Amino acid sequence: MYLFTWESPADGGRMMAHHALEITFVFDNTGKATGPSGGGPKPAALAGKMSDAWIAFARTGNPNTPQLPRWPSYDAKTRSTMIFNDDCKVENDPGGAERHLWETI
Repeated sequence: MYLFTWESPADGGRMMAHHALEITFVFDNTGKATGPSGGGPKPAALAGKMSDAWIAFARTGNPNTPQLPRWPSYDAKTRSTMIFNDDCKVENDPGGAERHLWETI
């Protein structure tokens, strides 16, 4: 499980981490498709981390790479989620409060 929270500089930052923004990062194309990412070293660094994780997962079924914190397998108890941003980290059950709120409706 992952959550992409890196905010696009496009449109003065109003688009934030919009739908499908992470695709240019996963395929390490932030230098070619600069519109959404703005290009440059910061998006390129995140793209390198993300694309390496996707390649590792495709090869082995395990997305862990030396560039990222240890990414545990997802389970319904801990809900470990990799947060992709300039500083990547793993959080257990991000947005859990909102999820619990929806369960009450």
